[in-house]
Amino acid sequence: MTLPDPGAPASSPPPPSPVARGRPRGSRFPLGALALLVVVIGATAAFVMLLLRPRVEFTNELAAPVRLVVGNEPPRTLAPGAEVRVAVPRGAAAVVQWSLVRPLSADSQPMGEGIRGSAVLAEPSGTARVRAGARVDDTAYFAPLITNASTHPLRVLVNAGLNGAVACGCAVRPGTRRVFIGYYRLYANSTVQVHAPGVGSAEFRELGLQVRSADGTVGLRFEDKDLRP
Repeated sequence: MTLPDPGAPASSPPPPSPVARGRPRGSRFPLGALALLVVVIGATAAFVMLLLRPRVEFTNELAAPVRLVVGNEPPRTLAPGAEVRVAVPRGAAAVVQWSLVRPLSADSQPMGEGIRGSAVLAEPSGTARVRAGARVDDTAYFAPLITNASTHPLRVLVNAGLNGAVACGCAVRPGTRRVFIGYYRLYANSTVQVHAPGVGSAEFRELGLQVRSADGTVGLRFEDKDLRP
């Protein structure tokens, strides 16, 4: 047996093993992603609240544009047959107002009679439907569409011979078809009379039962043979 050499250098101790470090707490969800999540949640909540707000669904059933005002919203013009949905505040009364945009004659004067309507929504909820139509409250209106198949300009008088007769203030030119001259009050015995200066006149009578369209229009055709001195 051999004894260790007392002069031999002692062997160096092995290096210490590395110490495993734990993952810092709170670093599993980056702050940027958390902020983005908050923004997405907020936007989604706002969108849902917008969808749940009461709405007004307005339809223009007239043959002419209307000017619409809903609550504090800015005025807007709707074409014939157009429909629009407008959100209104919850828990507050909303007023819906509309008025006919009257056509203008050659000298820029409005033709026909003004038509307007309104609706008050005391406690709006869900979807409230409002329309502009040819009947407002207890008053009905109609829109004669003049076809001038004669060879003369025609001047038009609506409800001639009745109280409240209204001249369109226009001259419908020869060869024109279904010219819109505005809306007028409709009675069972309503009339539309045309006059060609120096030639003669023609008239449609008892129009109350002839106006059947939803927009109140009725087509009327005049020819030379209809004009009587």
